Amino acid sequence: MNIREPISLLIFILITVLSITACNANTSITSQELDKIDLKVINRSELPEGIAYTIKLTNNSKHSIKQNIVFISYTIKTQNGSKGNEFKVEAKGNKLNIKPHEEVILNAFTPIEEYQGNNKLNLKEGYLDIQGYIDEVEEANHFGKTIGIHFES
Repeated sequence: MNIREPISLLIFILITVLSITACNANTSITSQELDKIDLKVINRSELPEGIAYTIKLTNNSKHSIKQNIVFISYTIKTQNGSKGNEFKVEAKGNKLNIKPHEEVILNAFTPIEEYQGNNKLNLKEGYLDIQGYIDEVEEANHFGKTIGIHFES
């Protein structure tokens, strides 16, 4: 038996395994990179029909954000303070692929019928929430981030 045959076979197997591993590598995001994805309310307008929000989504991470969705919600008043609210309003004007160092301006609107007469909702406090994927739309690349917001009286 020629010694080159087993070595050639071993090298072929090693290259094949490395190629398969590289093709299936999932992107993970560190907490430091996640902190570089920011949501901020840049305008809030109380109108006769409801409350309009302008939200700035800034991606200062080194990753692309894929198929994300942004929500705004109000907190619910409780005897001991407040709690989160399952009812959320989706922001409009989003993009499917937000590149590193890109900003996107979003708009959200809460109709007055959703909160008028509801003393349990705290319209001065809430949350901005983003759910999406980093670099590729794969379950292992899913991320979420929630940011508390407060509006002055």
